[in-house]
Amino acid sequence: MGKRVCPVCGRMETEDAVYCRECGAKTVEYEDNTKQENGQTGQYSGYQDSASGTSYQSSAGGSETGQNPYGYYQDYTANAAYQAPVDDGASGTNGLQIAGLVCGILAICSCCCYGVPAIILGIAGLICSVQGNKRSRNSVGTAGLVCSIIGLVLGVLAVFYYVWAINYLNQIGYWDEMFDMF
Repeated sequence: MGKRVCPVCGRMETEDAVYCRECGAKTVEYEDNTKQENGQTGQYSGYQDSASGTSYQSSAGGSETGQNPYGYYQDYTANAAYQAPVDDGASGTNGLQIAGLVCGILAICSCCCYGVPAIILGIAGLICSVQGNKRSRNSVGTAGLVCSIIGLVLGVLAVFYYVWAINYLNQIGYWDEMFDMF
């Protein structure tokens, strides 16, 4: 029994190692004196699978008994640290766009509070979204613009509805009956 080699990462292991300490793949027997048809010898020139007894050669040399199932592919990305994409700041969202979106959503939610908070938040959301879209244009700014417009329209409709409802209740004498009870 000789040394063993990992067919995935190429790490040389001791003769009693069944699995590679680097990548965890099952190791195979390795003989340094193997010779390919092109005359190369060395670590990656060939190995023999101890489980099936099949000897493999690299894809350059070939072999009558089988082809290398791993192709001597070496994956060096397994230990590479993650690199975040470069942020040049031109395409990202800015704070004004996010503020415009938040104000627009709050305007939609607060339209039932007599409409006044929705109008205030809708106008604030419109201003923030328009100013944010001048810096960089993307979907967050557009969503803030749309939500602010919807919140503003709903706020104006709510104000008109509450003014109409209070006026109608005054015409039918509802408020007089309510104040007479107290």
